[in-house]
Amino acid sequence: MNIKIIRGDDKLIELRFSKDNMPLDITGWKIYFTMKKSKADPDEKAILAKDITEHSDPQNGITQLFLTNVETAEFKRGDYFYDIQAKDNEGYIITVLKGKIIVDSDITRRTT
Repeated sequence: MNIKIIRGDDKLIELRFSKDNMPLDITGWKIYFTMKKSKADPDEKAILAKDITEHSDPQNGITQLFLTNVETAEFKRGDYFYDIQAKDNEGYIITVLKGKIIVDSDITRRTT
């Protein structure tokens, strides 16, 4: 799944976890988001990396990835790679989403 972002904007991405159309309880799960210029870059060179441990509605499998305008203001126009991985309570890790993040330039820079 590709994600479009305008530099300097807030971006909220809601993630829903389910199996056989039934919500999964993700209480205690850790969600990893990593964005890189090249897939081969080590995690230490990620453009942005976030760990999510607090979920908006864990019993119904819902969490949110929030990219702040301060974080996206650092992005340069272009295409990046990302993935989102989940680590469950038993230690299993699965990639739940991956794709490109397409960053476009903004026009307005003032915010006050």
